[in-house]
Amino acid sequence: MRAIIYIGNGTQLAEGNAEFCTFINTIKKKRPEIIQELGFLKMSYPTIEIACEKAIAAGADELIVVPVFLFSSSDIKYEIPDILNSLTTKYSNITIKMTKTFGFDPEIIALAKEKILDTSINFTNSEAVLLVGLGNERDDEPATRLYSVAQLLESQLHLPVFHSEIKGEPSYPAKLEVLSTRYQKIYILPYFLFTGTHVVAIDQERLHLQKANPDCEIVICESFHYHPLLEQAILHKISELVS
Repeated sequence: MRAIIYIGNGTQLAEGNAEFCTFINTIKKKRPEIIQELGFLKMSYPTIEIACEKAIAAGADELIVVPVFLFSSSDIKYEIPDILNSLTTKYSNITIKMTKTFGFDPEIIALAKEKILDTSINFTNSEAVLLVGLGNERDDEPATRLYSVAQLLESQLHLPVFHSEIKGEPSYPAKLEVLSTRYQKIYILPYFLFTGTHVVAIDQERLHLQKANPDCEIVICESFHYHPLLEQAILHKISELVS
């Protein structure tokens, strides 16, 4: 019997975890599998191990693991596979497959564009967009993928679109400071699924720089949250793996 295991990163903000659970409950209704569980990688309960064990106890012998992450990093490449490998060692009759991340899928690009357009952007030469992702000091892939997203959005919006990271390079505070001297208005798009602690930090840095440089208006776009376009991207990834 097949089971779907949805994995969230987990956050210290209870509302972020609650938002993830509500979103996953919506997706569960769109899939035919009787066994569907969710788990968190860190800081939250239930853990990935508990979610998988619960599915196996319910009779699942095939687990489709769905990391609800925008980009692959060390979490996706090493931490989650290590957890899943230990499960296959413990349960030799269990098959485990994991979907790919979806931060560069067409649905997510459309969602990013929608969030920018929701700010009533004016499309003048004095405006620019800055994407901000988490990044990883030990892995260049998130930065490379975020750069690709920026290039694609730039071609669609016909505005300068830059990228930066909270962890890694280019550094978000440094990039924002440079752009604030070149443009009269900057639209910051947090490339995150929900408003967690990282998005709060992004906004705090924005407010700090806004006070230091009042000639530049700095606007923060809404995070993705759990949008129907995100739902479509996840369901598409599952269908690719089980079809």
